[in-house]
Amino acid sequence: MVTRLEIDVHSRGAMSGVLSLGSLDPAFTTASGLEGEPVVLDLDGVDFVEPAGICGLATLLEYLIPRSENVELSLDSGSGRDVAAYLERMDFFRLFGDRISTDTDLSSLEERRRHNPGTLQELVNFQTEGEIPGIVQRIAEILETMGYKMRERVDICSTLSEICANAAEHGVAGKESGAPAFGAYAAVQAYNHVVSGGSRGDRRDGEEVIVAIADGGPGIRETLARNPANADFTASDNDALRHALEMGVSSSGEVGRGGGLTLVSQIAARAGGSLSLRSGSGRVTAYKDRTNSRNVPAFPGTFVRVSLPRGLA
Repeated sequence: MVTRLEIDVHSRGAMSGVLSLGSLDPAFTTASGLEGEPVVLDLDGVDFVEPAGICGLATLLEYLIPRSENVELSLDSGSGRDVAAYLERMDFFRLFGDRISTDTDLSSLEERRRHNPGTLQELVNFQTEGEIPGIVQRIAEILETMGYKMRERVDICSTLSEICANAAEHGVAGKESGAPAFGAYAAVQAYNHVVSGGSRGDRRDGEEVIVAIADGGPGIRETLARNPANADFTASDNDALRHALEMGVSSSGEVGRGGGLTLVSQIAARAGGSLSLRSGSGRVTAYKDRTNSRNVPAFPGTFVRVSLPRGLA
């Protein structure tokens, strides 16, 4: 018997047809109960995939593949062809093409000429700190293309480098906890579109860089709980996420660790953007003038999404 995994893509509003991490919540929930049966992940209704969506999709597949006889991605309906082309452009099929099946002919996609417009970092898997400088350099190039000044690029990239290092470390540590041992994924893209998340939650035309990083580690709550100094701040996943956004908080307690999330949150806020953290059943999003948290379906690992607007009208 084949299990069909559904997703939740908004049918109206600014997020209509957009594959985000939240869109995959129903699939993550169903996946937790799989016992080896083949599955089909239905992406019908998806018109657009943002970096958070492609990193979330990669994490979901890493979670599904060891638990299923076969994983099929259903794209052959509606605008599925365009979505498949985008996934191919973002190197998704280079990472997963021989591990899943699909109802789309990928050979014709692979024959297309490829060029990098200077506004994206393709989906990349990394497991060691030695792989991070190349990723961060690419992010710096994207930020330069979008008009960020040298000092801004240095600040952003130094903090993202620490976040990537933590993701790689925690992702590899997932092997010991039974979590998907895939290390971490990252994807970045710059857009000219409607930007949301300003100090009043308003929406306006502008440019925006979206950075998404996901790891398959044990999660922020479990990681912070290793340090006795965090004992009073890990009663729930949301408590742990809010605590992780404070300067100097880390699982090791080492001086100089635990500043990346705080600093990149401040940088994003100054630009009128946001930082969203997700781990376990918690999700916390920090804006310039407020921090929102809510309970969500469990996410196996840790997810970071950074919104960096530029040139808002």
